[in-house]
Amino acid sequence: MSEKPEKTSEKREGSGAGGSNVTGLSHVAIATRDADAMAKTLVDGLGARRGDEELLDGGALRVLFVHLGPVTLELLEPRSPEHTVAKFLDARGPGLHHVSLEVSDLSAHLERAKASGAKLIDETPRAGAHGTQVAFLHPKSFGGVLVELCEAKKR
Repeated sequence: MSEKPEKTSEKREGSGAGGSNVTGLSHVAIATRDADAMAKTLVDGLGARRGDEELLDGGALRVLFVHLGPVTLELLEPRSPEHTVAKFLDARGPGLHHVSLEVSDLSAHLERAKASGAKLIDETPRAGAHGTQVAFLHPKSFGGVLVELCEAKKR
């Protein structure tokens, strides 16, 4: 018989006052050379719903959103061999590119990450899809995972 772990009431780091301003998972991004084929596989195989698409970075990157229940996948299809996603695909092949977290105050979150010693890719927010502001945190600081912080457009 296996023992259940003991429950503790200790406060976890980052919770409570002064804690995280992460409000949810924005999306999981997948790098691919053919977003339409990947979207078709997700729709046909998992019952996903195809969403909006946009061109970013001056047309060098096509993003196509696919929705699976409460989860959003962002399919990244480079349109230029010079784009960072094209270089990612050349080096690593298709697959997980980044995890995007929704935050309520992107600038404050960047300051906090920098103060903690985390390596930032973006020192300041930049334009993302759907009118969002985004910034990337280096995977060397986050267990090998590229993390995007995403703040929704102010209403």
